[in-house]
Amino acid sequence: MKKLAIFVEGQTEQIFVEKLLKEIAGRNRIAIEVIAVNGNQLERYTTVIKNPVVTYETKFYVLIYNSCSDNSVVSDMRDRYSTLTASGYERVIGLRDVYPIPISQKSKLITGLRYSLPQGAIPIDIVLAVMEIETWFLAEYNHFIKIDASLTPERIQEYFGFNPKTDDMEARPKPSDDMKQIYNLVCKGYNKSEKQLNRLASNLDYEFIYIQLTNSVPSLKEFVGYLDLFLIP
Repeated sequence: MKKLAIFVEGQTEQIFVEKLLKEIAGRNRIAIEVIAVNGNQLERYTTVIKNPVVTYETKFYVLIYNSCSDNSVVSDMRDRYSTLTASGYERVIGLRDVYPIPISQKSKLITGLRYSLPQGAIPIDIVLAVMEIETWFLAEYNHFIKIDASLTPERIQEYFGFNPKTDDMEARPKPSDDMKQIYNLVCKGYNKSEKQLNRLASNLDYEFIYIQLTNSVPSLKEFVGYLDLFLIP
């Protein structure tokens, strides 16, 4: 059974990554463990969000580790790298936003983060969602119509001046604010509550994300590429 660890910065990434993995790998072939770290810099504690279900059909085991802070993703990866290696994990991936770092500093940010990663027996990588993971949700414009039939790309362009179907969503400076405004247009909320994030995750078109969006959203392509490398039997 192959094992992968994915470190994320928050609940949005945690819920999305779990759903994406299930859709790509198949629910009966993948076991997912989810843990979150809370507290402050002086005292942090781990909470088990979901225990994995392993059966004879399970081919892949994934730990999703929610660091609950963008600044803690790489340090948590570094601190747990040796333990994960010793426990048979084959790859470690980190996922965090560029925001609030300006896009002009992206190259400097990724260089610094990668420099901080340990070098050892298994691959370890960090992916930056540009500017936020909400970029990927904006680009998956099909889900807006599921939220409300009136939320077509054309109406979004009419009200907000950009078209999620044809424009580069990685150029949006604050995608989470775009999401809030679009949802508010039809009196729906996007405050990143667990209920709202689960609603979002259930409405995303994962086939479209996997097959088409990876060709137009570079940061998504990079992340899915690492998943594909792991999911090779």
